[in-house]
Amino acid sequence: MQRRLVLKMLAATSLSEFAISASASARDRILELDCTDLLARIRDGSLRAEKVCAKFLQQYERQRSLNVVTWIDPSNVLSRARSVDQARARGARLPVLAGLPILVKDCIDTVGFPTSAGTPALRRHFPRRNAPVVERLVQQGAIVMGKANMHELASGVGVTSSNPAFGFVRNPYNPDLIPGGSSGGSAAAIAARVVPAALGTDTGGSVRIPSAFCGTVGLRPSGQPKMLYSQRGFLPFAGNLDTIGPMGRCVADVALLHATIVGQQPVRPRHLEKLRIGVPRQPYWDDLDSEVERVAEDALTRLRDRGAVLVDIDLRKIKDAALQIFGTLCSTMPEDLQNFLRTEAPSVSLDDLTKQIASRDVRALLEYMQRQGSSEKLADARGARRAAIGAAYNAIFREHGIQAVVFPTVVLPPPPIRTAGDDLDEMIELNGRKVAMHELARNTVIAPALGAPALSLSAGLTRSGLPVGLEFDGLPGNDSALLGLGMAAEAAIGRAPAPRILVQPSMANS
Repeated sequence: MQRRLVLKMLAATSLSEFAISASASARDRILELDCTDLLARIRDGSLRAEKVCAKFLQQYERQRSLNVVTWIDPSNVLSRARSVDQARARGARLPVLAGLPILVKDCIDTVGFPTSAGTPALRRHFPRRNAPVVERLVQQGAIVMGKANMHELASGVGVTSSNPAFGFVRNPYNPDLIPGGSSGGSAAAIAARVVPAALGTDTGGSVRIPSAFCGTVGLRPSGQPKMLYSQRGFLPFAGNLDTIGPMGRCVADVALLHATIVGQQPVRPRHLEKLRIGVPRQPYWDDLDSEVERVAEDALTRLRDRGAVLVDIDLRKIKDAALQIFGTLCSTMPEDLQNFLRTEAPSVSLDDLTKQIASRDVRALLEYMQRQGSSEKLADARGARRAAIGAAYNAIFREHGIQAVVFPTVVLPPPPIRTAGDDLDEMIELNGRKVAMHELARNTVIAPALGAPALSLSAGLTRSGLPVGLEFDGLPGNDSALLGLGMAAEAAIGRAPAPRILVQPSMANS
């Protein structure tokens, strides 16, 4: 069992210097520091990287029952952290992320860990090199603490991260609820203070949905045709839509990872005064859960109070066209997956992988798409239709003089975990009626079809203490401007408070 393996590794690791009593608070001062603060203190010597990493490893142990991690190597983490401290002691100039522990979603290649994509057939798939995005962060001193649990195969129906093969991921704000998916382990780990930052992947909302449900921040960077991040080194769901995305506790942390990945200067906050933001009441704000609507409307009021100009716009035609493009581009899933296996894991065939899939919804979707084959409209969706809808989206920005559009990331709070697992036709409740589980991605699938950058940050908590996400979408290629706007918006709205619940081991799903 993976759990026994982790316990053996931790037992072999000397953490006695940093041990804390059982009665100590689960939230340590170090764990509450932003990435920028942590890195500054490591550089000036007021904190040692080894102590920082040990504190996060201890927090991982306290929060094991959230099932946020599939693979972890504590001894290697502490060894790398000691190297950072030794370099500083020698007077060496530390790279920008030196000593920062991160998690990497388990479908992204990392040397020294399997890239299992949360599926049994790839448990022993050890990549030979880091994904280029990971390599950028590692070269700048980031320490990969482990691999984050996820919805199996980062599936397009994977909004729950209920993974039968590696354990269901649980929401730190209420462990009976889903954390969102498919990057649920990454977001839940950040919220639970297991790591300060992480990487996920996003096809139709897989970074932003869990960020919304866990009170964290997630960026889907610009995609095709202005793709900013390398698409190499991670298992695909739909190659025309997939991208890696940075995730953190605040917008500044996400902006720091983004700047490091793309090799740009750090983003600065923008001023909200007179900044025009589009509010697409139709269709993004239609049929919202009442608490989501209340929290999101309050967030808009805070933006308006800081001087932002909110402009009602209509994106119904854009959304309808984008949905058609998104569906067409998803049809390449079997082909993209087979190409990945052929080049990266040739000992595993697509048939072998499919037979071993543990999640009912993922297996049903893959088998369905294998029968369907690629859409006849694929070339048009990649080219002329996508260009036309992109031009129409740009025209709306110009017509209204807006810098972004804003709406609730997800239309309802996180629903309960289905202990029996997920079915492809799983239903959830919205405003007293049953709707399909994919309703959770209703607002997030548009940006990928447009290739637009999309940022989800906290809008606040419901009366029952559950996070609500607010998404800002920008124009393709304008990621830095969107992040700058996000920093200003976050300053006006505020961040989500830390989860109050201390998860008990009895809640674990094994």
